[in-house]
Amino acid sequence: MQKFTFNKEGFNNLFPFHLLLDGDLNITSIGKSIAKLYPNLKEGESFKALFRIKRPFLDTITPAGLLTNLTQLVILESRTGSDVQLRGQFEQMDDCFLFIGSPWFVSLEEIKQQNLSILDFANYDPLLDLLQLIKTQEITTLELRNLLKINNNQREELRKDREELNRIAMVASANNNGIVFTTPDAKIFWCNDAYMRQTGFSREEVIGKTPVQIGNNPAIDKVELHTMIDRFYKGEPFDVEITHGRKDGSYFWTRIQGQPVYNDDGKVLQFFAMVEDMSEMREKEEELKLLSVITEKNTNSIVVCDKNGHIEWANKSFEQTTGYSITELIGKKPGKLLQGKETNPETAAYLAQQIRAGEPFKCEILNYKKNGIKYWAQIQGQALYNERGEIARYFAIEEDITERKKLERQKEELVTSLEKSNKELEDYAQIVSHDLKSPLRSINSLIAWIKEENEGGLSDQTALYLSMIENKLEKMDSLIQGVLTYSRIDKADVNKERINLHEIVRNIISIIHIPDNITVQVDGTLPTILADRYRMHQLFQNLIGNAVNYIDKPHGLVNIGYTETGAHYTFYVKDNGPGIAPENHQKIFKIFQSLIKNERSTGLGLSIVKKIADNYKGRVWLESELKNGTTFFIQLPKK
Repeated sequence: MQKFTFNKEGFNNLFPFHLLLDGDLNITSIGKSIAKLYPNLKEGESFKALFRIKRPFLDTITPAGLLTNLTQLVILESRTGSDVQLRGQFEQMDDCFLFIGSPWFVSLEEIKQQNLSILDFANYDPLLDLLQLIKTQEITTLELRNLLKINNNQREELRKDREELNRIAMVASANNNGIVFTTPDAKIFWCNDAYMRQTGFSREEVIGKTPVQIGNNPAIDKVELHTMIDRFYKGEPFDVEITHGRKDGSYFWTRIQGQPVYNDDGKVLQFFAMVEDMSEMREKEEELKLLSVITEKNTNSIVVCDKNGHIEWANKSFEQTTGYSITELIGKKPGKLLQGKETNPETAAYLAQQIRAGEPFKCEILNYKKNGIKYWAQIQGQALYNERGEIARYFAIEEDITERKKLERQKEELVTSLEKSNKELEDYAQIVSHDLKSPLRSINSLIAWIKEENEGGLSDQTALYLSMIENKLEKMDSLIQGVLTYSRIDKADVNKERINLHEIVRNIISIIHIPDNITVQVDGTLPTILADRYRMHQLFQNLIGNAVNYIDKPHGLVNIGYTETGAHYTFYVKDNGPGIAPENHQKIFKIFQSLIKNERSTGLGLSIVKKIADNYKGRVWLESELKNGTTFFIQLPKK
């Protein structure tokens, strides 16, 4: 298994708002941007002492609790006084926990207040696009308000006619918007029925109170509120968008337009205000902002559903993929519309359960188009929450992966076919090697009989010829055995045991032919490793045998030894032979490749070495200098 390797610099480039925790939940790495948000945060401190998990709520933070919530959206808040929340997800990396996320801001000004800049965010962070869109909207709104101010000044002149204002007051009771009249000191003395329906208060509860007392709520914009109050007491018209409280503690978005009513001397007699419920319009505006952000850089199919799972909106790609028009999609549930008899019921149940729980979801599912054609889709999505923390709707992004699934099936079929072919080739190699060895043994026996029956009667030339035939037969037998050995090297070793490599190598040295002018020595003591004894014997016998066979010096020397790291053993077989040219370093590992003519060489030895190393997920390479020898290195994982 590949072990997780943490690179802090690389993680900071991709995930500047990350926290890495060890198995005891102590902080071992802090993202460069998180360090700006929490300057007193230090590595080595306890995560659970500094943070609480707000969503999903965990009373006590434990490794088991984090494991249970790995696939969920997590909201962190500091225990040390900072009001910035982090939204993201935990992932387990070996015995560590990695939190990846970003802070949640609603304006670019908040980023500046926290001494952050755009450079502190990952390039892909969608929060930057959303905040920029909100900023653009604020600028547009400000421009509209400036225009409205000019327009109000013009309207003020027109509304100075007291009789017109009185006529407005007379019809106020029939207005669908809330209407209130106040005294110059802001006490309400009249309101219409619409205002009582909006707020839930009775007329008796409203009369004598100020609009601020009635409408105050936790979400109210203090700046807008003070603007409205300031203009009121200056006797100026005002037009603000602000939240307005209800009797039950909830609130709704309003547009409040106020106008003073003057007497003949120009003094304010009373104030007239119209309260328009803007909640539905605001929700639509937020929806449009969201949809524009989602669709701006995404060509995949996108669908938005209400809190009950019914489709509210879908983009053109979704229509083109499914074959349904937007009018056919609105009000339908995607699952009932697109799933069919071959759709995996477990996947469908997973989607339904995640949506009911308001949790993010990601899966691959078989869907059906309107015309009945099946297609594979990768779906990911999540719930969207309103300002009160309630699920408002869901959105999902769907990618057509039909072609990818076809390629995966083709790959599986190819792997199955290759496995079958490899087995057939192995069986064939064994049969052929057996059939080839049989006549070789017969020829060898015939030569022995000829020598025996003609002992002393053969000419020197004939005896030489027979000896040459025997050498060729021996090489042919070695070649056949090498092919059979190569074909039998499986892709996975099943017979693994703890083996003493030092003992194996000493045994090899004792049984192979080593000329008197060559010394083979082991540097130190080789380790005991987990491997297949026969494969390791093949590997080292081929390497040591090659080194001995090719040495061209009067005094040859072969050294065997190793080094190790935390994850690998690296063995070496070094000789002082003729060396190998750089252009041949890779060629020699190919089957039937031999660079020097040698009666005992089959061209299979190093290809067998490489195949064994590959099967252990190791590697083999060499370093060589012409005329000064060669060193072969074999790196094997410890596990």
